[in-house]
Amino acid sequence: MKNALKEKLNQGKSVFGTFIMTSGLDTAEILSYTGVDCIMIDGEHGSMSLETAGRMVSLIKNTKTTPLLRVPSNEISLVKRGLDTGTAGLMIPMINTREDAERAVQYCKYPPMGVRGMGAGRAVLFGAPADEIKDYYAKANDEVLIIVQIEHYLAVENIDEILSVPGIDIAFVGPMDMSTSMGLTGQLNHPDVQNNCRKVIESCRKNNVVPGTMTWAGGMKQHLDMGFKFLLGGIDGQILYNGVKQLVDEYKSKL
Repeated sequence: MKNALKEKLNQGKSVFGTFIMTSGLDTAEILSYTGVDCIMIDGEHGSMSLETAGRMVSLIKNTKTTPLLRVPSNEISLVKRGLDTGTAGLMIPMINTREDAERAVQYCKYPPMGVRGMGAGRAVLFGAPADEIKDYYAKANDEVLIIVQIEHYLAVENIDEILSVPGIDIAFVGPMDMSTSMGLTGQLNHPDVQNNCRKVIESCRKNNVVPGTMTWAGGMKQHLDMGFKFLLGGIDGQILYNGVKQLVDEYKSKL
């Protein structure tokens, strides 16, 4: 197995992806042909089941796009089952302390680096006798991206301790939750929120971790200039709504 997204990030390049939150397999397939580097399947807030998420991973893998998955929380059973979908990277929410980070890495790694079970999930073709199985077990610890979410002011206070944990690939700032934890809900460009973002970026530089964040149309240059390298923007439901709403508004304006 080879993780093209991780290879690109290791080369110092920036990447862009989008979120899918609905359960539409066709939607996942369509998005994977748009030229995005990755698609984040949202198992935290999304409506899809784990079974559907796994099928999305398989669909996306057949394209040039890299499938990623966000699990609901930093729990061993959720992390293990999320990884068993065969995802190329796992995003784990609300990592606020070094202990949270250590658990996340342990759950994601096979022994001796961690405690991930050698189960026969989709990642290894459900145990089918194929060469791909041995290849996955041998390389997963190095190739599967571990993405920790930094989305609370407490995480920023502990950021150096968190990112000093070996095995973390990406620190992803959740700007909405971050602003809310600071009593500044929705004020994403407030100086204090921006300052916390810069603290995360600086810690990423010191600890050789890729900084990431949620971006939006008109905000990408700002985020790239700040130093973010892993950008996610757009949600499939919003994209669908906005596209049709634009047509409806134009139609009504011509009546």
